Amino acid sequence: MKTKPLWKPARHLRRYANKTRAILIERFPAAIVPHGAPKLPLKIGIADDIAAAMPEMMRGHIALFLKDYTLGPTYFLAVVTGTHRVDLDGQPAGEISAEHRAYAAAMLAKWEACGFRRDSALRPDEMARVA
Repeated sequence: MKTKPLWKPARHLRRYANKTRAILIERFPAAIVPHGAPKLPLKIGIADDIAAAMPEMMRGHIALFLKDYTLGPTYFLAVVTGTHRVDLDGQPAGEISAEHRAYAAAMLAKWEACGFRRDSALRPDEMARVA
């Protein structure tokens, strides 16, 4: 008798994250951007805001999306180079703490050691600030 796996493969979870991202991009284009676009640092606690604005969306899908969205090099770069976090409307929603900026810089360094290039992830107006 075959039993169900306790954990689904990452590919399966990625599909949920991507579907959730597509919905959120449509609903909150000022804060959530498509793959490849420069990201903005999101407000602390934004999962609660998403859940309140979209009660039909499962919290687990929101968590998967946020994990996928915030653990990549382009998000860490946004935290390192950004001045503030944004809410779902793209409005400033708090400063980025020195602790969060330092963590993002350390994670970005790990990504760069694996071949990530900062200049490929920045908008032209941001390249001058980082250089």
